[in-house]
Amino acid sequence: MKLFTKSEESSTKCKKCGSELHDAERLKRHEKIAHGRRVDVKCRNCGTEFRDPDDLRKHKKKCK
Repeated sequence: MKLFTKSEESSTKCKKCGSELHDAERLKRHEKIAHGRRVDVKCRNCGTEFRDPDDLRKHKKKCK
Protein backbone atom coordinates (compact mmCIF):
# COMPACT_ATOMS: atom_id res chain seq x y z
CA MET A 1 0.00 0.00 0.00
CA LYS A 2 1.37 3.38 -0.98
CA LEU A 3 0.66 6.07 1.57
CA PHE A 4 2.00 9.11 -0.22
CA THR A 5 0.99 8.63 -3.82
CA LYS A 6 -0.03 11.73 -5.74
CA SER A 7 -2.54 11.99 -8.52
CA GLU A 8 -1.64 13.72 -11.78
CA GLU A 9 -3.60 16.89 -10.99
CA SER A 10 -3.57 17.17 -7.24
CA SER A 11 -5.92 19.51 -5.44
CA THR A 12 -3.18 20.00 -2.87
CA LYS A 13 -0.85 21.90 -5.17
CA CYS A 14 -0.12 25.52 -4.29
CA LYS A 15 -1.26 27.85 -7.08
CA LYS A 16 1.36 30.48 -6.23
CA CYS A 17 4.58 28.46 -6.06
CA GLY A 18 3.64 24.97 -7.28
CA SER A 19 4.54 23.16 -4.05
CA GLU A 20 2.77 19.84 -3.75
CA LEU A 21 1.50 18.99 -0.26
CA HIS A 22 -0.02 15.83 1.20
CA ASP A 23 -3.45 17.12 2.18
CA ALA A 24 -5.70 20.17 2.08
CA GLU A 25 -4.95 21.16 5.67
CA ARG A 26 -1.22 21.31 4.99
CA LEU A 27 -1.91 23.34 1.83
CA LYS A 28 -3.90 25.89 3.87
CA ARG A 29 -1.11 26.13 6.43
CA HIS A 30 1.51 26.50 3.67
CA GLU A 31 -0.42 29.28 1.92
CA LYS A 32 -0.89 31.16 5.19
CA ILE A 33 2.76 30.90 6.24
CA ALA A 34 4.53 31.16 2.89
CA HIS A 35 2.24 33.52 1.00
CA GLY A 36 -0.09 35.11 3.53
CA ARG A 37 2.22 37.63 5.10
CA ARG A 38 2.20 41.17 3.88
CA VAL A 39 5.29 42.58 2.28
CA ASP A 40 7.17 44.82 4.68
CA VAL A 41 9.92 46.39 2.58
CA LYS A 42 10.57 47.13 -1.09
CA CYS A 43 13.76 47.85 -3.00
CA ARG A 44 13.71 51.40 -4.36
CA ASN A 45 15.95 50.51 -7.31
CA CYS A 46 14.19 47.48 -8.79
CA GLY A 47 10.92 47.12 -6.85
CA THR A 48 11.65 43.65 -5.45
CA GLU A 49 9.60 43.03 -2.30
CA PHE A 50 10.93 41.47 0.91
CA ARG A 51 9.39 40.34 4.18
CA ASP A 52 12.59 40.73 6.15
CA PRO A 53 14.59 44.00 6.24
CA ASP A 54 17.81 41.97 6.50
CA ASP A 55 17.05 40.37 3.14
CA LEU A 56 16.58 43.83 1.65
CA ARG A 57 19.97 44.94 3.01
CA LYS A 58 21.64 41.91 1.43
CA HIS A 59 19.83 42.59 -1.84
CA LYS A 60 20.89 46.26 -1.93
CA LYS A 61 24.55 45.23 -2.07
CA LYS A 62 23.86 43.45 -5.37
CA CYS A 63 21.24 45.81 -6.84
CA LYS A 64 22.46 49.22 -7.95
